[in-house]
Amino acid sequence: MKHVLGAFQAMLVAGFVAVLLASSVHATDIKDGRAMVTPVKEDRFAIDAFTFGKAELFGYISDLKDTKKIKGIVLREKKGKAIASDEQKRIIGSIGNTLQLETFYQQGKELEPIVYKP
Repeated sequence: MKHVLGAFQAMLVAGFVAVLLASSVHATDIKDGRAMVTPVKEDRFAIDAFTFGKAELFGYISDLKDTKKIKGIVLREKKGKAIASDEQKRIIGSIGNTLQLETFYQQGKELEPIVYKP
């Protein structure tokens, strides 16, 4: 039993270290102090060449807030990509609300505030 717990702790620490290293090396999707997140299918998001679910994105954004001092999140669309769903907007709003970051939705050049409604 102790071996299983030790292995689990080692995997958890390795995962955390990987996220920290990835954020410090690849944090290129930050503009004007805001993390630029692209919606992917279902409840997945892309940032800095990584694709995250909502829980992983929360951890990554939290790390960017601490290390890169970001002040907000922009859910942006890339040309030719699908439009963000209402659920994806709600997730970004929830993450921003919890981490006390401003949140926006960008379609084209316009930034539209995302208002979180629980």
